Amino acid sequence: MFNNSSIKTSLIIVTYNWVEALELLLLSLKNQTIKPTELLISDDGSTEETKKLIDKFRTEFDFPIIHVWHEDNGFRKTVILNKTIKKCTGDYIIQIDGDCIMNRYFIEDHIKARRNSCFIHGSRVLLNENFSKEVLSQKITEFPSYIAKSKNNMNAFRSPILSSVYMSKSTSLKSTRGCNFSFWKEDMLKVNGYNEAMIGWGLEDTELSARLINLGCKKIKLKHLGLQYHIFHPEKSKEGFNVNEEILDKTTQNQVIVTPNGIYKQKELEKNNHLTAIIPTFNEEKNIKEAIENLSFADEILIIDSFSTDKTIEIAKQFKVKILQRKFDNFSSQKNYAISQAQNNWILMLDADERLTTKAINEIVRTLNKKNIADAFWMHRQNYFLGKKISFSGWQNDKVIKLFNRTKAKYNGKLVHEEIECSGKTAFLKSKLLHYTYREKEDYKKKIELYAKLKSEELFKQNIKPIAYHFYFKPVYRFVYHYIFKLGFLDGKSGFTIAKINAYGVKKRYDDLKKRYESSNQ
Repeated sequence: MFNNSSIKTSLIIVTYNWVEALELLLLSLKNQTIKPTELLISDDGSTEETKKLIDKFRTEFDFPIIHVWHEDNGFRKTVILNKTIKKCTGDYIIQIDGDCIMNRYFIEDHIKARRNSCFIHGSRVLLNENFSKEVLSQKITEFPSYIAKSKNNMNAFRSPILSSVYMSKSTSLKSTRGCNFSFWKEDMLKVNGYNEAMIGWGLEDTELSARLINLGCKKIKLKHLGLQYHIFHPEKSKEGFNVNEEILDKTTQNQVIVTPNGIYKQKELEKNNHLTAIIPTFNEEKNIKEAIENLSFADEILIIDSFSTDKTIEIAKQFKVKILQRKFDNFSSQKNYAISQAQNNWILMLDADERLTTKAINEIVRTLNKKNIADAFWMHRQNYFLGKKISFSGWQNDKVIKLFNRTKAKYNGKLVHEEIECSGKTAFLKSKLLHYTYREKEDYKKKIELYAKLKSEELFKQNIKPIAYHFYFKPVYRFVYHYIFKLGFLDGKSGFTIAKINAYGVKKRYDDLKKRYESSNQ
C-alpha cells in the first residue's frame, strides 16, 4: 500500500518572513524526482513580500499551491500548522521548514520509506554561517555528497544501502524534528494534530511524536535518505521552552493520545461521534492482525470471538482491543450481543476478511464529524474469490450496511444472511469495501454448509417441509442463476466454482431439513 501511486501526497512548507530562503526551497522543489499532489505554505504571519513570491511560483508548477496565512501574533507555529493540515487533501503529508533546501530525491525518499501506522523523521545537513551566505547570494540548490562547510557533513551522503542499516521502527523520541517529517493524515487526525498550548519555540514536534507513539504508531528514522540542507540563522528565542517541556512530560507520563487543543478544540471534540469497530471471529489467525490494523482509526475495537481454536485470540491480544468470547448460536445474535457491549453508539461492523481503503476511512471520519447525518450507511462491496476479483456471478451488486447508529439500527434476527434493520434514515457511502473472501474452495464450502445448517433450522421452525421440487429443481436453478443469469461464466473458472458450490449449498440445506423432520418423527 505504501508505494501505491494512487495515494495523494501533500507537501507542507512552514515559513515566516524569510523570502530568500523560501525561494531556494521552492527552486529545489522544481528539481524533485517526484512532485507532490499539492503544496501548502504554512505561513506564521509573513508580510506581503512572501505572498508575492508564492504568487510568482504558482505559474511554475502544475500542481496547486495553497497559501495558509494568519496574522503575526508571535511564534504560533502549532496553530498555523493545524490550520494547514486541516486543509490538506493528501493521504500522506511531508513537512519541511522554510529555512531548508531539499535534495532532489527528498520527496521520493519519504514516499518510498512510508509504512502504515508509522511516521518518519529525517536528519539535516547544517550549513555553516559563511557558506549559508554564499548559498543565499548564489541561489545554490544542488550540493555534493560531502560538504566541508557544514557541522555534520556525513548527513550529506545519500545512500539507500547505508540508510537501510539505520532504518528501523522504534518508539524513541530522540531526533524528532518537524523540519524533516512525514506522516499519514488519518494518524494526525486521530491525535488531533499539534498541541496549540505549546506557544513559543521548541518541543512541539517531539510532543506530537509522543502522542503518535501513544496511539500505536512507530517512528522511522530516515538517515542518508530524504536529505535536506539547513541554512544557518541565529537561534530563535527559547521563551516558553520550560512550559513546553512540562507539557511534553505530562504527555509521556500520562500516555496522552488526543490533545484537546489541536485541530479540533474541546467543544468540537465533544460533538464528534465516537466509533466502535466490531470484528466477529472464528479461527481468523490469517486475517485478524491486518483487520485490526485496518481499523486502528476507530475509538474502540471490539472482537466478538466464537471460541477460536487457532491463534486468533493470541494475535488479537497484541493490540489494544476489547475481546469478548461467546458461544456461537447464529450470526444475528452474536453481532447484536457485541453491539450491546460497545462503548459508543456508532458501530462499524466488519468481517475479518473485509478491508477499508484509505479513501473509505477518510470518508467515514468526515461523515461522522458532520451534523444531521443518516442513521445507517450502505457500502458497495468489491469481492475477491480465491485471490481473483469477481465482477459477476451475482456478486456485482453486492451492498451491505456496515456503519450505523445502534440507537436506530440492529440485526433482524435471521439465523443466516442477517441484515440491519434501521428505523431511521439510510444513505450510501461513496467508497467501496474490499472483501477478500475465501482463499481455498474448501473454506467456501464449509461456510456454505454452515449457512445451509442455519437456514434449515430457520425453515424447520417455519414448518416448511422439503419436497422433490426442493431437492431437484432448486439446486439446478441456483447454478443456472449464478452462472448464466448473473453472467458467472464471465468470471471464468471462479464463476463456475461459485455457481457449483452455491447449488451444493441449496441441496445441503434441504438434505439437512429432511433429517430434522426424520429425527422429530422418531
